[in-house]
Amino acid sequence: MPVGIDIVKIDRIDENNQRFIDKILSDKEKELLKSKANKKQFIAGRFACKEAFLKANNCGIFDLDLNKIEVLYQEHGNPFILYKNKVYDQVSISHEKEYAIAIVIV
Repeated sequence: MPVGIDIVKIDRIDENNQRFIDKILSDKEKELLKSKANKKQFIAGRFACKEAFLKANNCGIFDLDLNKIEVLYQEHGNPFILYKNKVYDQVSISHEKEYAIAIVIV
């Protein structure tokens, strides 16, 4: 049962850097971002989750396009990953003041 974990300092995220956002978020995630009050926190959580997914799959940061890995919500609000039409539901994202952290089990 491969596991990946990652942590991101929220202040490092520039929510106005469209090039970065396009590289990290899918089109669906960009739509979700529009409704979020704390955009930095949302982006940091997604970035941490995608990094954790890469680690769980033994991949490096440049092995997969991060915007092809989608972190979406289940009906009850729990996050899940959708990648190449496969659902990964062993996902957790947390935020605490300065940090976002994610863990993924594949």
